[in-house]
Amino acid sequence: MNEARTYRLRDPVHGLIVFEYNNSIDQLAWSLINTPEFQRLRRIKQLGVSEFVFPGATHTRFAHCIGVFHTARRLVWVIDRDFAKKGIEPDKYREKVSLLAALLHDIGHGPFSHAFEHAYDAVRHARDPKAEEKSHEEWTAEIILRPGGAVWKLLDQHQPGIADEIAQLLTAKNPKDIYHSIVSSSFDADRLDYLQRDRLMTGSGAGVIDFDWLIDNLAVEDIDPAADDDTDDEEPAMQTPSFCLRERAIQAAEAFVLARWHLYSQVYLHKTTRCVEAMIQATLTRFAELVDCGKLKTTGVPKEHPMVVFFTKKGDTLVNYLKLDDTLAWSAISMMALASDAALSNLASRLVERRLFKVLDCDSGLGMDSEQTRRTVKRVRAAALASPESAKFSILEDGVSLSAYGPVRSDENQAHKRIMIVDGNRNLKEINDRSHVVNAIERRTFLRFFFEDANERDGLKNPGGQNGK
Repeated sequence: MNEARTYRLRDPVHGLIVFEYNNSIDQLAWSLINTPEFQRLRRIKQLGVSEFVFPGATHTRFAHCIGVFHTARRLVWVIDRDFAKKGIEPDKYREKVSLLAALLHDIGHGPFSHAFEHAYDAVRHARDPKAEEKSHEEWTAEIILRPGGAVWKLLDQHQPGIADEIAQLLTAKNPKDIYHSIVSSSFDADRLDYLQRDRLMTGSGAGVIDFDWLIDNLAVEDIDPAADDDTDDEEPAMQTPSFCLRERAIQAAEAFVLARWHLYSQVYLHKTTRCVEAMIQATLTRFAELVDCGKLKTTGVPKEHPMVVFFTKKGDTLVNYLKLDDTLAWSAISMMALASDAALSNLASRLVERRLFKVLDCDSGLGMDSEQTRRTVKRVRAAALASPESAKFSILEDGVSLSAYGPVRSDENQAHKRIMIVDGNRNLKEINDRSHVVNAIERRTFLRFFFEDANERDGLKNPGGQNGK
């Protein structure tokens, strides 16, 4: 542990973030920030490759995690305030677990964040079709629980067993108390930070939230995590405390939902960003293929490079994973640009020089359900399947769905992540039952194809006709 003293950081979102000398959690958090595992996050950008579109989006997971810790302290204050009103004694140990979990929640991210995650899963599946996907949350838990690791040592010295509690909180799918809501809920510290931080750093005019009003109007109320009104079970529903919003803040809640919608549609799912992510996934997939089949020399990357070591069979250990970051990944891609393998060299050099594939957006103009769009999708997929081995990365596909708010039994939302509005009589209603604004926003499907050859794109988009722009 560092010598007990007050430490201060200046943050563009939250202003001055202070770690008090007489607060044991603050002091432990500061020590954790200074571990090699946490310092690695300085070299991993929060938005992966969004800087290809938004040049200012170079902020890191390091800054985000500290901001989440700071926001989590505000949420603990909300819990303590509400518990005091109800005469409930707060659980100080669970508070500590949740605050440390908030700080460490993204420590398991790899280079390019989600783009690397998808590429790694594709490589694992190619080697073993039965292999399960491995999320950054699982890497996070492994880092926290690694015996001998700097993070585990600090946690164990502070309080034996607390590392296990933190890992369980970060990987639990269902909440067991209000402290889980600090790291996973509608108003968890993660999204309260990234919605503000990503908007600021991308320069986006959309996505404003009234943070102070939201915090001031948060309340702790019991909800049913099962959230199934149609159940025939005669057993009483299990109630779990979660964050809800008071009725007077419903407009702030609407703005919160819209902020997320706008940032996803305009920033996170931007067609160029998704194109770069698809190209990175294709690049790393091709790289792993060549490593697997004994053609490492054709990649242009030396065998001792950490990217080679990690993508070698059985090389995906935690120790090797912790050596990876954005800087190291870009160094490997720069080498791949000089590869003798034509497909790998083409992909990597395009990334380095920002000569990106051309986009065919199937949701542009006619909509996804039009007959013309369906015919176009069918033609493109047929062309991709018919491509020779040498051109299998010349057409890339990307599809994702986005909804402003998923109601209680929707596929993409767990019950504890609902946004609940509480009135003066402590009656709870989901926001989609209270807001015409939220209900007016329809689910949107993004389906895009990225083409190496613009002429091929135009020909498939308008067969035998006019070229598209």
